[in-house]
Amino acid sequence: MSFSDSVHEEIFNNLPVYLYNLRQTNLHTHTHIKMDLMDRFQSFFLAIGWVVHAFVNYCLPVLYIGSVRLRGDYLKTMFVVVAVAKYGNNLTIPIAFGMAVENNVVSSTWSITRLKECLREGKEVVFISNMYDVVDSCIDNFFTDSYHGYTCTIVHKYLHTRVGSEKSIETLFWITLKSYTMSTFEQKFSRLCIDAREVLTNIGHPKWARAYFPDIRSNVLNMEVPQYFLVVSLNHRNVPIIALIEGICGYMKNTFVEQSIMACSLTSVLTPYAQMVVFRRMQKSVRWQATQISQQISSPMPTYVYEVIDFKTTCVVHLNGRTCSCGKWSSLGIACGHAIATARDSNMHEIVNLVQVYYHPDVFQLVYQTQTVHPLPPPSEWEIPDPFMAVLLRM
Repeated sequence: MSFSDSVHEEIFNNLPVYLYNLRQTNLHTHTHIKMDLMDRFQSFFLAIGWVVHAFVNYCLPVLYIGSVRLRGDYLKTMFVVVAVAKYGNNLTIPIAFGMAVENNVVSSTWSITRLKECLREGKEVVFISNMYDVVDSCIDNFFTDSYHGYTCTIVHKYLHTRVGSEKSIETLFWITLKSYTMSTFEQKFSRLCIDAREVLTNIGHPKWARAYFPDIRSNVLNMEVPQYFLVVSLNHRNVPIIALIEGICGYMKNTFVEQSIMACSLTSVLTPYAQMVVFRRMQKSVRWQATQISQQISSPMPTYVYEVIDFKTTCVVHLNGRTCSCGKWSSLGIACGHAIATARDSNMHEIVNLVQVYYHPDVFQLVYQTQTVHPLPPPSEWEIPDPFMAVLLRM
């Protein structure tokens, strides 16, 4: 369906009224509009309050920020920027999104500034983005103390364009990328060809290698824009902007409703994803041998340090510190096979206590049982903000 320019102009003019009523209906929601000196639309930002609350309190501290291009008749090119969070069942949910007529440093800086205003002060967040996206420098400038890495698929594509698609290079790249410890990473990295090592070194190891990532990253290397936004970019090019926003809010609402139903039906002690990981590691470690290491220095609190032999290597597990020298436990936040072997040996630690709270069903349920996206009343019942701000359509 196509719409006339006059229809789009009227809808853009009503955008501030729509966003005002969205805030009134959904408390603590953040909405912003940016216009040029001639009051023409440049960009807008939206974050539903309770979705941000769920991320800050109950989701893994990881955000992926990406963009898709939306082409249409009324705006020749518009970019949809979305911030995506990951929760304890290894699935993602958008927590904020915006649209802009240009994809440059100025518009990205504006969007990242709005996002920062939403997040709780002092909240430590890991950021993931695509290589050479204009949003990269903005993240580094506004979240100076936060880790910022790239998605593995983008790094792989870049390496492919620079050194070719030789099977041995691609296989070794993925093995190197997935290494959990620095020593393993260095060993695998040295086996790559000189050209591949040069390309990856120029990118910076902390940007793409798992061994350099901060703790509790939960496989963030493969985060990307949700499929819904890609569909929107292809099939909803000429839909009026308010209808686009309504569609995205509806997608967020439906996602939360579906996951809430699933969360309420859980009877296990962990989320399905964490349960699957633990089960596999339990099976793999069933014959591993764990021996407690005696304390060298007296301490009022037992340290629970173990040495575990897994038939290939010997790893040291610190149960109290939730770390293992294999690197897997601190990486995912779910007990590795060595930690599970020590728990099985000592009978003093239930496995559920060796998994980060993000993967516990009660926390998982809290993500989706906060509230929902409340629909707006009919346009005839919308409140008109005072003062009224008109937004013109850029033609």
